[in-house]
Amino acid sequence: MATVTPHPVLVPVRPSLLPMLQALAAAVAAVALGSASAGVVVPVAVFDWPNEEQRIPVAELLCVCAASVGAWANRPRLWEWERLGGARTRVRAAAVAALGVLLPGAAASALLPSASEAENPWLLVTNILLAVSAVYLLAPFLGAVPSGLVVLAGIFLGAAACNMVPGLNRVSPYAYVGSDGWRAPDLLAGPTLPALALVLALAAVAAHAATHGSTARVQRHGSEAG
Repeated sequence: MATVTPHPVLVPVRPSLLPMLQALAAAVAAVALGSASAGVVVPVAVFDWPNEEQRIPVAELLCVCAASVGAWANRPRLWEWERLGGARTRVRAAAVAALGVLLPGAAASALLPSASEAENPWLLVTNILLAVSAVYLLAPFLGAVPSGLVVLAGIFLGAAACNMVPGLNRVSPYAYVGSDGWRAPDLLAGPTLPALALVLALAAVAAHAATHGSTARVQRHGSEAG
């Protein structure tokens, strides 16, 4: 009796899912590299003592880069056609922004065990949510890569400002790292940071829905660059 050799069954992946898989891969890479670089920070100090040095965890910067990659991978390709799609393309653009914010947010949660010994490790999550929401909020108007660069520049400029102005980190929504962990903005009410992160995330989703994921200027500039 002849034996039948089983053959592996290949499940085709829908092309429309590939951009989101790229965004997922970027988030997974951010978690892997962030875990490997746990405790590695970028020091920012314009002035020396008695001004405090501000430190930015590399893991946070990696998550911002992952968000920029995700926004670029899921950018509208045929924007003129998508504008004719009505509510369907608006929902798709909003879903892209929502998932784009949630993926790095999940990455931040996965990085928490590596920061468990530091003070206020929950600020790692709010930092990343604020930063990636800002990337997706700006992406329809500036483009994915410029938005990521603007947010990274803002993080470093904020660190420089907190170093130059003592006490500014007590009201800064983006928390920087000190010798013992993240410095909590103690002059802000307890629920302020989570509420601000949620508002910024919702604004990013609304911006994508309103613009179908991109404005005409950004799409035209991208076409000319391509």
